[in-house]
Parts: sequence; C-alpha cells; structure tokens
Amino acid sequence: MMTSNPTSSLPASDSETTYQGHLTAGDGALASRLHKPTHPSLVQVIFNNGSYNSHLISLQNFSKGDLITPFAPHADFAKTKSYSTVQTGKDTHIELNSDLLYCNHSCDPNVAFVIGDAKDKTTWKARAEKEIKKGDILTFFYPSTEWQMSQPFDCACGSSTHCLGKIDGAHSIAVETLTKYFVNQHILQLKRQQVEVNKSTTLSAHQKEEQLKLLSK
Repeated sequence: MMTSNPTSSLPASDSETTYQGHLTAGDGALASRLHKPTHPSLVQVIFNNGSYNSHLISLQNFSKGDLITPFAPHADFAKTKSYSTVQTGKDTHIELNSDLLYCNHSCDPNVAFVIGDAKDKTTWKARAEKEIKKGDILTFFYPSTEWQMSQPFDCACGSSTHCLGKIDGAHSIAVETLTKYFVNQHILQLKRQQVEVNKSTTLSAHQKEEQLKLLSK
C-alpha cells in the first residue's frame, strides 16, 4: 500500500530479508528488470516512473467474495508502522512482503484486505469485493485497515461518486461514511471508542447511539 519506489532507508541487514520491489528510487524500468514476482499466476505489478505511480493488475477473473490470495507465507509482523505496512490491530502492523504492496487505494475498491486475527497469519487475506476481470487494476480501501496514515495523501482514485478527497485513515472519516465500506474489526473497535469518548456538544445522545449501532452491525 502507499506504493512508490523510494530509495531504501532500511539497514542492510533488514533490506536483505525485506521485499525489494519498491526500493528502486522511482525508476520504473529498473524496478521492472529487477522484480521477482511473488504471485506470478494471480497478479502483475505495472511499474511506472516516479513515486506512487505503479499499480497492480489481476491476471485472473474473480467473482465477488472469491479469495484472491492469502497473505501467507510472505507477510510478517512489522516492528514499526510505515507507508508500506498494513495495520492489523490497535498497535500492530505487518509488512506484506509481496506484490500486494502495489494494491493501491481507491474510494471505490474491488479488493478487501481481510484481517481475521492480528496474531494469526493464516487469517490475513485479499478477497474480491466485486467482480474482477483479467487486466483490472486492483485497489483496496486503505481506511479499512488503517486508523491513522503514516503518510496522509490527496486521493486520486477518480471516483466521481465515492472519492473522499484527503485520506488520513479511518479516524477522520464520518461513521456514516465509513460503515458503507468493508472495514476490519480493529478499525470498528477504534471507531466505537472514538464515538464513546466524543465530548462534542454538536452530537446528541441519540446521534451517538445511532452511530454506535452502525458500528456494531
């Protein structure tokens, strides 16, 4: 996620064991030459020059609800949150370490990143949110996993009816909007906590109750 091709800031010892697909300083041609696909029968990374310009396409057809791929065996726990990590719990994050890193954000996504259990790698997976055709660009809704982005950005998904504009994680999205999407349980829990402690005088007790109901569905 937040895919770009930055110069690696990892120590050499970490870089040797970390997915290398995005460490080519924005050189799309170099990235393409050096790249070793992790899911060659499922997806393909389309490398472009510059930051945040590469993307992921499907090499197969999927129906809504289909499993695209588990994150295992590539994904692993991350020591710190970064632009490339995926949040799995209140304070836990993972590195995908695979081509799924290039599944960019959209406010009208066709993929869901599903985190069943923050501690159980076998429950992490990518699932089709709608019908996907071979050649389609794959996207997911970043706030479905991220409470607060390490690098907020202005969305360029191009959705005329769904685009939320600034993407900074679920913490800044209205409950009524957030609950229109598939959202993982840790995000719903954090949103419930946010609503419960909200002392805003503009939110009545009834409105708070209605928001909590939405988050409990």
